[in-house]
Amino acid sequence: MLLRSREIARICALTLYVFSALTAVAGLSQAREEGLRWSHPRLDVQRFEAQIQPLSGGAPQLVSMGLPTPDAQGIYRQDLEVGDGDVEVSLRAEGPGGVLSDWTAAQLRLDDAPPPDPTVEPGAGIEIPPTAGAATRLDFADNPPGPVVSGWVDTTNNFSLSVDDTLFDVVSVGGNPMLHTASTASDVHSHAAGANQIRSNFEIRGRLAMDHPDASIGVTTYSGYPAEDVYYRIGRESGGAFRFTGRPGLNCSSEDSDVIPVAGEWIRFKIDVIDEVDQNRIRAKLWSESESEPSEPQIECVDARSDRPSQGTFGVWSGGPGNKYWDDFEAFQGESPGGGGGTAPPLPPVLLQIIPVTP
Repeated sequence: MLLRSREIARICALTLYVFSALTAVAGLSQAREEGLRWSHPRLDVQRFEAQIQPLSGGAPQLVSMGLPTPDAQGIYRQDLEVGDGDVEVSLRAEGPGGVLSDWTAAQLRLDDAPPPDPTVEPGAGIEIPPTAGAATRLDFADNPPGPVVSGWVDTTNNFSLSVDDTLFDVVSVGGNPMLHTASTASDVHSHAAGANQIRSNFEIRGRLAMDHPDASIGVTTYSGYPAEDVYYRIGRESGGAFRFTGRPGLNCSSEDSDVIPVAGEWIRFKIDVIDEVDQNRIRAKLWSESESEPSEPQIECVDARSDRPSQGTFGVWSGGPGNKYWDDFEAFQGESPGGGGGTAPPLPPVLLQIIPVTP
């Protein structure tokens, strides 16, 4: 019987099934493993045997599979090293009286193999504990997982100002609620909404992660969304480093951080916008949560345009494949602990009330 990887070979008369899926291909010149799954109706099976036959010819190899423990659906699972080329894998069962079923065969070809999965789940990461003096903190701890993200507004692709609150949600990763999107659309955003989130001369902190190396991910500040297409952003596009950009465009002598994130890695950030009366000075730090915070900003930019933004909210930006995550946002007004902000006194803490929405 001929089948491609991940398809099912079945001998109907014996009700013996073999499911195969390519789990790793080390290269054309190296052995690879196949993940085998199968079931058998007899309860008196004592062991299973596999036979590996190269399709290019040569002697078959007989391998004892033992007796794996079946799952709740009666499916047996075991990995099997099958060689470095196209092969036919056969399986049979043996019991107290000898062979219980004839060989059931599946042909497994290298060109049937799916491409390696590049995604790496980041897990919950290390939560950033609350910082004294923060003007506001949004860590989604009181937001039930689901499509409703209290206090946030989503806008659609290609820098649109149109609202679509289905693009971002709250998910629980390892018991830690966080902002998330699985949208692959380009240049979608979510924004901390409400008049109490519109600030000037402030620093935003938090952390972010992605599970796909080709994802675009970032954070916005001094944002006019959803009313106006204006903001500053620290973000990275596929394969690149985090860099500073603005809308409208803004040239900067130190816009590239040289921090290139990898899938599954949590990145922490601090983005400080300092109002220097006749210009905005933007400073940003980014670092892996497994490393120490850098002593100096990697990004520093001055915006002296006459139409530069004077205030705004903060939010997130994303695009491309995979899942993207953000958590533990904190805003600091004026001089922030360890920040280097302006000289304005800190505002009193903002009372954030999150009301669950009953479906």
